[in-house]
Amino acid sequence: MEGKPHRKRQQRKGEHGIAPAMNMTERGLPNGRGTHGTNQRGQTLVEMGLTVSLCVLLTLGIVEFGYIFMALNLITQATSAGARAASVHQMGSRSLCGKITDKSAIVGAGTGTPGLVRSQISSIATVSQVTLDQVPEPKTVTPCDTFSGATIPLVIVTTTGTIPDVFGLFGSTVSFTRTAQFRDEARQ
Repeated sequence: MEGKPHRKRQQRKGEHGIAPAMNMTERGLPNGRGTHGTNQRGQTLVEMGLTVSLCVLLTLGIVEFGYIFMALNLITQATSAGARAASVHQMGSRSLCGKITDKSAIVGAGTGTPGLVRSQISSIATVSQVTLDQVPEPKTVTPCDTFSGATIPLVIVTTTGTIPDVFGLFGSTVSFTRTAQFRDEARQ
């Protein structure tokens, strides 16, 4: 073959003698476009929006669940404190056989006296009812009941109400009923 000798195309070589990788523009594709030439920036924006909104919703749900869990724990503690106070004869007055005659120190007496249970949870929940019961019901005349190992006198405090939602993810409110019982120490 006569004519000019065939020249090999020379590659650019990097620092170690290896050809550097080409970027998108060197391959002939414009920046921001996929291999088929479609614009993917809009798809990325939609995916990011969905991901961020899902993460925010998940975070709000975790905070809401934590708040309700904390409030229910506080309500349970307040109900237990009311039952304990009633069982050890610290609050309220009792009749001859140990019947609690004045329950206002525990359950409250209207708006003036909130009572032990309501005063502890009024900042986080709306309490609709607090009840105090003695089981078995004590006699009001002598002779009073005597108790053996099979029958133990109990004081039972039940608290009912609602907890307002912080973000409204679970509806407008969460209802609760908590019950605590202790041995009635004032009755023998």
